[in-house]
Amino acid sequence: MDRRYVIGLAVALVAISVGLVAFTALWFPQTTAPGSAGTYPTGAGPNHINFSALATNDANVSHTPREHWNSYAIIFTAPPDRPLIEGDYYINSTTGEILADRWHNATVYRNGTTYAAVQPADGIPDERQREELESDDSYVYHNATDAYYRYDPHYGQIAPTNIGRHPDLLDGYTWTATNRTTHHGIPVITYRVTGKRATAVDDAPSLRNGTLKLGAEDGIVYAFDITFDRDGRADRYTYDVRPAPFPDHSWVDTARAVASENATKSSTRRHSTSPP
Repeated sequence: MDRRYVIGLAVALVAISVGLVAFTALWFPQTTAPGSAGTYPTGAGPNHINFSALATNDANVSHTPREHWNSYAIIFTAPPDRPLIEGDYYINSTTGEILADRWHNATVYRNGTTYAAVQPADGIPDERQREELESDDSYVYHNATDAYYRYDPHYGQIAPTNIGRHPDLLDGYTWTATNRTTHHGIPVITYRVTGKRATAVDDAPSLRNGTLKLGAEDGIVYAFDITFDRDGRADRYTYDVRPAPFPDHSWVDTARAVASENATKSSTRRHSTSPP
């Protein structure tokens, strides 16, 4: 073969190799083995996670991710036959507003000391629970929207543990770090389950398989995917903290208006029945 063609072919192959490396770096997240020399958040190491100790940094999922994303969601799934009292959470990083899904298509809202809730009437499962709402003075039925509303501007602030407790499912098991990568731009350490801790309660189910992503700098659990073995049945749970738009919450204005109107009517009734 002509020497010029050989040189040209070699140059082309080098260029293709460089291009493939660049393409891979651009489109695929880089992972590295954790290594014993890697840094770990307080309470974690290459072969262990102490979930109680992770909280010593005062970092929690309701506040720390605000540094990374304008708004985000905490998505939690459970087996179909284990309905969730608490579902997904959405947090507005700028305002601190929190929206959370509840049973029966209900939604709750918190912002500072303000609390609001809406329960669509068509989501109420039975007459007993409808009667409970009817007898609860904190809720008001709104005929135009066929829903029950609650609005309390002095409810108090949410406790951070309320929306970060789902990772408690992971306690009681042993974990080993497998690699370091990123979760929507946040450095994390990926762990896999290796067994059950000696301190686990006797009736704790075995984990068939499981992985979790732990914030390498803040010690927050950003994701997990676990499957329990319960009497030969696979029960899968997933958890994911990720950037997401803050949902429309115009219903909060309706709740405020409905509560105000109800308070005015109640005051009028009291005055009208007062003795002269």
